[in-house]
Amino acid sequence: MEMLCLKAPQWEKRDGLLHGFLGRRGGKSTGAYASLNLSFRVGDDPQAVKDNCCDVKKAVGAHDLRIVTMKQVHGERIIEVKDNRLKEAGAADGMITEEKGLFLGVLTADCVPILFSVRGREVAAVAHAGWRGSLAGIAAKMIRHLKDRYEVTPSLIEAALGPAIGPCCYEIGADVSGPLVQRWGSLAEKCLQSRAGRQFLDLGEFNRLLLQDAGLPPEQIFKIGPCTRCAAEDFFSYRRDKKETGRQLSFIGLP
Repeated sequence: MEMLCLKAPQWEKRDGLLHGFLGRRGGKSTGAYASLNLSFRVGDDPQAVKDNCCDVKKAVGAHDLRIVTMKQVHGERIIEVKDNRLKEAGAADGMITEEKGLFLGVLTADCVPILFSVRGREVAAVAHAGWRGSLAGIAAKMIRHLKDRYEVTPSLIEAALGPAIGPCCYEIGADVSGPLVQRWGSLAEKCLQSRAGRQFLDLGEFNRLLLQDAGLPPEQIFKIGPCTRCAAEDFFSYRRDKKETGRQLSFIGLP
Protein backbone atom coordinates (compact mmCIF):
# COMPACT_ATOMS: atom_id res chain seq x y z
CA MET A 1 0.00 0.00 0.00
CA GLU A 2 1.42 3.35 -1.02
CA MET A 3 2.19 5.92 1.65
CA LEU A 4 0.17 9.11 1.77
CA CYS A 5 2.32 12.23 2.06
CA LEU A 6 0.67 15.63 1.69
CA LYS A 7 2.78 18.71 1.03
CA ALA A 8 2.39 22.46 0.92
CA PRO A 9 2.41 23.35 -2.80
CA GLN A 10 4.18 26.61 -1.96
CA TRP A 11 7.17 24.64 -0.63
CA GLU A 12 7.42 21.98 -3.32
CA LYS A 13 10.14 23.81 -5.25
CA ARG A 14 11.92 25.29 -2.24
CA ASP A 15 15.57 24.25 -2.46
CA GLY A 16 17.09 22.96 0.75
CA LEU A 17 13.76 22.09 2.37
CA LEU A 18 12.10 18.70 2.80
CA HIS A 19 8.70 18.37 4.45
CA GLY A 20 5.51 16.36 4.50
CA PHE A 21 2.32 15.42 6.34
CA LEU A 22 2.15 11.62 6.40
CA GLY A 23 -1.05 9.61 6.69
CA ARG A 24 -1.67 6.14 8.11
CA ARG A 25 -1.30 4.10 4.91
CA GLY A 26 1.72 2.07 3.84
CA GLY A 27 3.11 0.67 7.11
CA LYS A 28 3.62 -2.64 8.91
CA SER A 29 1.61 -2.10 12.10
CA THR A 30 -1.60 -4.09 12.58
CA GLY A 31 -4.88 -3.90 14.48
CA ALA A 32 -5.75 -0.54 16.00
CA TYR A 33 -2.37 0.80 14.79
CA ALA A 34 -2.70 -0.20 11.14
CA SER A 35 -0.67 0.61 9.35
CA LEU A 36 1.91 3.44 9.42
CA ASN A 37 1.98 4.16 13.15
CA LEU A 38 5.15 6.08 14.00
CA SER A 39 4.78 6.45 17.77
CA PHE A 40 6.48 4.19 20.32
CA ARG A 41 4.22 5.54 23.08
CA VAL A 42 0.80 4.12 22.12
CA GLY A 43 1.23 0.38 22.78
CA ASP A 44 2.20 -0.78 19.30
CA ASP A 45 4.83 -3.47 18.63
CA PRO A 46 8.18 -1.58 18.84
CA GLN A 47 9.66 -3.58 15.96
CA ALA A 48 6.78 -2.63 13.70
CA VAL A 49 7.28 1.04 14.59
CA LYS A 50 11.02 0.75 13.87
CA ASP A 51 10.26 -0.80 10.48
CA ASN A 52 7.75 1.94 9.77
CA CYS A 53 10.33 4.62 10.60
CA CYS A 54 12.89 3.04 8.27
CA ASP A 55 10.33 2.79 5.46
CA VAL A 56 9.36 6.43 5.91
CA LYS A 57 12.97 7.61 5.67
CA LYS A 58 13.44 5.69 2.43
CA ALA A 59 10.17 6.93 0.98
CA VAL A 60 10.76 10.63 1.71
CA GLY A 61 14.43 10.68 0.73
CA ALA A 62 15.88 10.97 4.23
CA HIS A 63 17.30 7.44 4.59
CA ASP A 64 20.62 8.54 6.13
CA LEU A 65 19.21 11.45 8.10
CA ARG A 66 17.74 11.79 11.61
CA ILE A 67 14.09 12.46 12.42
CA VAL A 68 13.77 13.95 15.92
CA THR A 69 10.46 13.95 17.79
CA MET A 70 9.44 15.21 21.25
CA LYS A 71 7.59 13.94 24.27
CA GLN A 72 4.51 16.03 23.55
CA VAL A 73 2.85 17.30 26.71
CA HIS A 74 0.15 19.70 25.40
CA GLY A 75 1.99 22.78 26.57
CA GLU A 76 3.97 25.70 25.14
CA ARG A 77 7.61 24.77 25.75
CA ILE A 78 9.92 25.16 22.72
CA ILE A 79 13.23 23.31 22.41
CA GLU A 80 16.19 24.25 20.23
CA VAL A 81 17.59 21.09 18.64
CA LYS A 82 21.30 21.07 17.77
CA ASP A 83 22.34 17.44 18.34
CA ASN A 84 21.63 15.30 15.28
CA ARG A 85 22.20 12.15 17.34
CA LEU A 86 18.93 12.65 19.22
CA LYS A 87 15.84 10.59 18.56
CA GLU A 88 13.64 12.45 21.06
CA ALA A 89 14.37 16.00 22.18
CA GLY A 90 12.52 15.92 25.50
CA ALA A 91 9.22 17.17 26.91
CA ALA A 92 7.98 20.00 24.66
CA ASP A 93 5.44 20.95 22.01
CA GLY A 94 7.71 23.00 19.76
CA MET A 95 11.16 22.53 18.24
CA ILE A 96 13.53 24.69 16.17
CA THR A 97 16.72 23.75 14.36
CA GLU A 98 19.35 25.29 12.11
CA GLU A 99 21.13 21.95 11.65
CA LYS A 100 21.32 20.31 8.26
CA GLY A 101 20.57 16.60 8.02
CA LEU A 102 18.12 16.80 10.89
CA PHE A 103 14.35 16.63 10.57
CA LEU A 104 11.84 17.75 13.19
CA GLY A 105 8.75 15.60 13.60
CA VAL A 106 5.31 16.04 15.16
CA LEU A 107 3.11 13.04 15.99
CA THR A 108 -0.65 13.59 15.90
CA ALA A 109 -4.02 11.88 15.80
CA ASP A 110 -6.38 14.91 15.72
CA CYS A 111 -4.22 17.77 17.06
CA VAL A 112 -2.85 20.34 14.61
CA PRO A 113 0.72 19.77 13.35
CA ILE A 114 2.34 23.05 12.32
CA LEU A 115 5.50 23.28 10.21
CA PHE A 116 7.50 26.53 9.95
CA SER A 117 9.95 27.68 7.30
CA VAL A 118 11.91 30.93 7.05
CA ARG A 119 12.60 32.56 3.70
CA GLY A 120 16.29 33.09 3.07
CA ARG A 121 17.34 31.33 6.28
CA GLU A 122 18.25 27.73 7.07
CA VAL A 123 15.81 27.49 9.96
CA ALA A 124 13.01 24.95 10.41
CA ALA A 125 10.51 24.60 13.24
CA VAL A 126 7.48 22.57 14.29
CA ALA A 127 4.65 22.87 16.80
CA HIS A 128 2.05 20.48 18.19
CA ALA A 129 -1.25 22.25 18.87
CA GLY A 130 -4.02 20.43 20.69
CA TRP A 131 -6.63 22.50 22.47
CA ARG A 132 -4.44 22.96 25.55
CA GLY A 133 -1.40 23.99 23.51
CA SER A 134 -3.61 26.27 21.46
CA LEU A 135 -5.01 27.82 24.62
CA ALA A 136 -1.42 28.44 25.75
CA GLY A 137 -0.68 30.03 22.37
CA ILE A 138 2.05 27.65 21.17
CA ALA A 139 1.71 28.88 17.55
CA ALA A 140 2.06 32.54 18.48
CA LYS A 141 4.87 31.76 20.90
CA MET A 142 6.83 30.11 18.07
CA ILE A 143 6.62 33.33 16.04
CA ARG A 144 7.88 35.36 19.02
CA HIS A 145 10.65 32.82 19.65
CA LEU A 146 11.86 33.03 16.05
CA LYS A 147 11.78 36.82 16.26
CA ASP A 148 13.52 37.16 19.62
CA ARG A 149 16.08 34.34 19.45
CA TYR A 150 16.76 34.15 15.71
CA GLU A 151 16.05 37.76 14.68
CA VAL A 152 13.51 36.62 12.10
CA THR A 153 10.72 39.03 11.25
CA PRO A 154 7.23 37.53 10.82
CA SER A 155 7.20 38.73 7.20
CA LEU A 156 9.81 36.05 6.43
CA ILE A 157 8.05 33.16 8.17
CA GLU A 158 5.71 30.71 6.47
CA ALA A 159 3.58 28.17 8.33
CA ALA A 160 1.78 25.05 7.11
CA LEU A 161 -1.01 23.58 9.23
CA GLY A 162 -1.56 19.89 8.56
CA PRO A 163 -4.49 17.46 8.80
CA ALA A 164 -6.38 17.72 12.10
CA ILE A 165 -9.85 17.17 13.47
CA GLY A 166 -12.26 19.63 11.86
CA PRO A 167 -15.20 21.69 13.15
CA CYS A 168 -17.47 19.04 11.65
CA CYS A 169 -16.35 16.59 14.35
CA TYR A 170 -14.63 18.41 17.20
CA GLU A 171 -17.39 18.75 19.78
CA ILE A 172 -16.29 20.49 22.98
CA GLY A 173 -17.77 21.51 26.31
CA ALA A 174 -17.74 24.69 28.34
CA ASP A 175 -14.58 23.46 30.06
CA VAL A 176 -12.77 24.05 26.75
CA SER A 177 -14.68 26.94 25.16
CA GLY A 178 -14.75 28.99 28.38
CA PRO A 179 -10.98 29.23 28.90
CA LEU A 180 -10.40 29.80 25.18
CA VAL A 181 -12.79 32.76 25.05
CA GLN A 182 -11.56 34.11 28.39
CA ARG A 183 -7.97 34.26 27.14
CA TRP A 184 -8.36 34.96 23.41
CA GLY A 185 -11.72 36.72 23.16
CA SER A 186 -12.96 37.26 19.60
CA LEU A 187 -10.18 35.12 18.10
CA ALA A 188 -11.66 32.10 19.84
CA GLU A 189 -15.28 33.14 19.34
CA LYS A 190 -14.78 33.19 15.55
CA CYS A 191 -13.81 29.51 15.68
CA LEU A 192 -16.72 28.24 17.77
CA GLN A 193 -19.82 26.84 16.11
CA SER A 194 -23.16 25.90 17.67
CA ARG A 195 -25.32 23.17 16.16
CA ALA A 196 -28.37 21.57 17.76
CA GLY A 197 -27.39 22.80 21.19
CA ARG A 198 -23.85 21.45 20.90
CA GLN A 199 -20.63 23.39 20.49
CA PHE A 200 -17.81 22.65 18.03
CA LEU A 201 -14.32 24.10 17.64
CA ASP A 202 -12.37 24.75 14.44
CA LEU A 203 -8.94 24.07 15.93
CA GLY A 204 -7.06 24.58 12.66
CA GLU A 205 -8.69 27.95 12.00
CA PHE A 206 -8.03 29.05 15.57
CA ASN A 207 -4.32 28.39 15.14
CA ARG A 208 -4.35 30.15 11.78
CA LEU A 209 -5.83 33.23 13.47
CA LEU A 210 -3.26 33.02 16.27
CA LEU A 211 -0.46 33.01 13.68
CA GLN A 212 -2.02 35.93 11.84
CA ASP A 213 -2.48 37.83 15.09
CA ALA A 214 1.22 37.21 15.83
CA GLY A 215 2.16 38.99 12.60
CA LEU A 216 2.16 36.39 9.83
CA PRO A 217 0.55 37.67 6.61
CA PRO A 218 -2.50 35.52 5.72
CA GLU A 219 -0.96 34.48 2.39
CA GLN A 220 1.99 32.92 4.27
CA ILE A 221 -0.22 30.52 6.25
CA PHE A 222 -1.21 27.32 4.46
CA LYS A 223 -3.84 24.79 5.57
CA ILE A 224 -3.25 21.27 4.27
CA GLY A 225 -5.46 18.18 4.38
CA PRO A 226 -8.89 17.01 5.54
CA CYS A 227 -10.49 16.34 8.91
CA THR A 228 -8.65 13.41 10.49
CA ARG A 229 -11.79 12.01 12.11
CA CYS A 230 -13.67 11.95 8.80
CA ALA A 231 -10.83 10.50 6.71
CA ALA A 232 -10.69 7.10 8.43
CA GLU A 233 -8.76 5.32 5.68
CA ASP A 234 -6.07 7.98 5.50
CA PHE A 235 -5.50 9.28 9.05
CA PHE A 236 -5.45 8.15 12.66
CA SER A 237 -7.99 9.86 14.94
CA TYR A 238 -7.91 9.63 18.73
CA ARG A 239 -11.50 10.75 19.03
CA ARG A 240 -12.89 8.49 16.29
CA ASP A 241 -10.99 5.40 17.39
CA LYS A 242 -11.81 5.77 21.09
CA LYS A 243 -8.26 6.41 22.33
CA GLU A 244 -6.50 3.25 21.06
CA THR A 245 -4.94 4.29 17.78
CA GLY A 246 -1.66 5.18 16.11
CA ARG A 247 -0.01 8.50 15.34
CA GLN A 248 0.90 9.99 11.96
CA LEU A 249 4.06 12.02 11.45
CA SER A 250 4.48 15.51 10.06
CA PHE A 251 8.07 16.59 9.43
CA ILE A 252 10.31 19.35 8.11
CA GLY A 253 14.04 19.71 7.80
CA LEU A 254 17.13 20.85 5.93
CA PRO A 255 18.78 18.00 3.94
